[in-house]
Amino acid sequence: PIRFLDLIAPGIPPRSAATTIDCPATPQFAQATATDACDATVTLTFVDVTTPGNCAGNYSVTRTWTATDDCGNSSTASQTINVQDITAPVIAPLPAATTIDCPATPSFAQATATDACDPTVTLTFVDVTTPGNCAGNYSVTRTWTATDDCGNSSTASQTINVQDITAPVIAPLPA
Repeated sequence: PIRFLDLIAPGIPPRSAATTIDCPATPQFAQATATDACDATVTLTFVDVTTPGNCAGNYSVTRTWTATDDCGNSSTASQTINVQDITAPVIAPLPAATTIDCPATPSFAQATATDACDPTVTLTFVDVTTPGNCAGNYSVTRTWTATDDCGNSSTASQTINVQDITAPVIAPLPA
């Protein structure tokens, strides 16, 4: 009797080179195909391995496909998709510039920020006071900075102008 042995693994066409997408998009892999000279129904399976990057929005996913024929011969092919966070957080609109009368002091709105890839955006602010033409006239600008874990940041500002429009009061004089 003549015996035929299937010793050749199925072939998987090469996967595309590593690609890069921007967070919050998620990796989408194309379905692999495999052919075998002796088996028309090759079994295809895959395993995904996620490798974290330097921050939550940066990571890579490698999908390794394994093609196995009915005789146990197998071959593998892999594809990697890198995900990067390059988008800054968005600061919700702040109130427009306003004017208040001295001696009131500026009271600023609390900024809020959102980020598609980082739920814990860091918000900081710096106030800059600009003097006016007299001690009672000045403006204060608060500039908020929102920074995500990957170092992407955005800024937004609110200005409050203070004006002195009240005349001095003379204390009552003797009659």
